Amino acid sequence: MGTSLDYTTDSDSLSLDFIAGLIAGEGTFMWINQNGQEVPVFQLKMHADEKPLFELIKKRLGLKEKVHEYTHQNRHYVLLLVRKRSVIENVIIPLFEGRLFGTKKGQFERWRDIYFQKKLSFIYNQHT
Repeated sequence: MGTSLDYTTDSDSLSLDFIAGLIAGEGTFMWINQNGQEVPVFQLKMHADEKPLFELIKKRLGLKEKVHEYTHQNRHYVLLLVRKRSVIENVIIPLFEGRLFGTKKGQFERWRDIYFQKKLSFIYNQHT
């Protein structure tokens, strides 16, 4: 017997600490290789039933990225990927500063530190 999940349409009701808690459990800060260059990526992935929650998170954070749906090993997921450096630097990094703990905090801090170390090469590569 399925249950109907009650999602408010008011994204302001989602606290940034609540969103950080979701990220601690379901988010990833990683680097991918794209066209021979390492690119920073923030990812949030959950069961497809959570798509309305993802849309609220997008709205709350002012993100323009699309929520993707896909199936893997007979499981249906929703995925939010942020790769745009301006969004990573101006939204994602400030959002999680001081809001994560434990293993996820360490993962975030390493990812953030590498991001800022590589920032000059991003700028240089854009103008060459």
